[in-house]
Amino acid sequence: MNRYTTNELQEAIRPITSLINKSEKAQQKLTPGTWQHTMLQENLTALHLALALMSGTKNGVAVPRQEDLQAALRAFAAMTNKSKKAQAKFAPGTSHYTLQRNRLKAFRTAKALINAELK
Repeated sequence: MNRYTTNELQEAIRPITSLINKSEKAQQKLTPGTWQHTMLQENLTALHLALALMSGTKNGVAVPRQEDLQAALRAFAAMTNKSKKAQAKFAPGTSHYTLQRNRLKAFRTAKALINAELK
């Protein structure tokens, strides 16, 4: 089922963990009930699910339902689009470009693991 090596998963865990931390910090500044707060919550749910799949532990995450997995795929699709747009604004080799490249690679891994769970 898992076509990724431990090293590849470890490389994907770093950008996911970083984005979780940044998103949680940003969410604290938003008013609950706003679309931004809700969007970040959906993204965080997807990121936590992906992190649990990558690390091979449930980390307090219950066995995901089909709806949760589908919602996570939608969240990753949105995050992927935003990261691609952001990456296009930076020159290759810059730290911002590399950050987005690493996130996009981690998102691809996360989506593959979620799709495997769906099957």
